[in-house]
Amino acid sequence: DRYGVPAALRNDVQIAALGEARFGAGKGVDDFLCVFVGTGIGGAIVRDGALIPGSTGSAGEIGHTTVVVNGRLCGCGGRGHLEAYASRTAITKRILGELRRGRTSVITELVPGIDPMVDSSAIRSGALKKAVNAKDEVVVEAIIDAGEHLGYGLASAVNLLNPRRIILGGGVVESVKLLYKTAERATRREALRHAGDRVEIVRAELGDYSGVVGAAVIAAETRG
Repeated sequence: DRYGVPAALRNDVQIAALGEARFGAGKGVDDFLCVFVGTGIGGAIVRDGALIPGSTGSAGEIGHTTVVVNGRLCGCGGRGHLEAYASRTAITKRILGELRRGRTSVITELVPGIDPMVDSSAIRSGALKKAVNAKDEVVVEAIIDAGEHLGYGLASAVNLLNPRRIILGGGVVESVKLLYKTAERATRREALRHAGDRVEIVRAELGDYSGVVGAAVIAAETRG
């Protein structure tokens, strides 16, 4: 109202999905699920080339689907959600827990000043990548566990939505190939056979620009 221009409000992964749909890994594909793994896990559904917002705008929130009944507490207050097992925050908590138990890891060298007694999201994707490349046992275990749980969540989505393609993005997916590969294998293993065999699982192509491009697309369409 103040500036006399049209405006639209979407969550970050919905915006990123539109960016990927027009100019990235979703270009030419009218049916896909977009999932970004970062501090949390967000998702968006594109069907017939259009974003499916749902009745309240939260369709696609795969991070808050339940993968473990009465499991870990999620940041939203629920229990057993995918985000509590496969996000970068969850990976960090797993690693810090192992350090508190007395296990050693190169993470203490890669993240100077890290305090295992303080629960935080201090371990960035780049440090995780370096630790995996160094074959650090603690970090590799945490990544594989997160990838397995991510695969369980994606397999459920495949069984429910039967998408043609799944686009995985976010800092951890971009940096840590092991997470992506583990999640892909688990998805195909746990999904209904035909759907799991046929779904294409790819990484996002626009990286950090997915959201910027998607916002531009929304702005252009809103103005139009």
